[in-house]
Order: sequence, then C-alpha cells, then structure tokens
Amino acid sequence: MLKQRMEILRDAGVISAEIADFMDKVIDLLAEKFPDAGQEKLEMFTTHLAMAAERIRKGETVDELGDEAWEEIQGSEHFAEARDFLNEMLALCPVEFPEGESRFMLLHICSMLTD
Repeated sequence: MLKQRMEILRDAGVISAEIADFMDKVIDLLAEKFPDAGQEKLEMFTTHLAMAAERIRKGETVDELGDEAWEEIQGSEHFAEARDFLNEMLALCPVEFPEGESRFMLLHICSMLTD
C-alpha cells in the first residue's frame, strides 16, 4: 500500500523518480524496523518524508520546528530510537536534510512509535 502511494505520487509528477526510489528503500526499512507501526501513521510519515525530500531536492525552503516542540520531542521515550532510525534512513537519501527538516522527521518518527 505504501509503495503504491509513492508510485502514484511519482506518476503524477509530485515526486521525482529519484525520491520515489529512496522512498521504496525507506518503506522496506520501516517494515523491518517497525513491523507493528499503524498503517495510518506510516502513511502520514512516508508522505511527509517524500514531500520534504522533494522540496529539498528542488531547493525550496523548509520550515523550522519551534523550540518548545523540539524540547518535547527530545524528552520522548522514543527519541533515541527515532534518532537512530533517522540517521539510518538519511544515509540512503539522495538529498541532504537540513536540521529543521530533520527535526520534523524526528517528530513524525516519535509519533509513529507512540501507541
């Protein structure tokens, strides 16, 4: 289902083939690392990640996460696991994520890991 969603975004020209290939790898990694994550959270995360990667690829600006929200994420019981996953995932990424967008990704990953 997640891979089909990325194919639709690619075929519609919303994301590039390069980002779609990256997302294919991420979806496999998600299935391996977080097999029990809820489908809705996975869909939200993968869609946000694909769109963020595409914005970065196009050189568009990204928003910053507020300090209060960032502090809350850092206090999450899932923060270390989320950070490790983010680093593993971004090692596969064809674009370099700025700090602000990485923080948003950590927010989504922590949310995905929360019941």
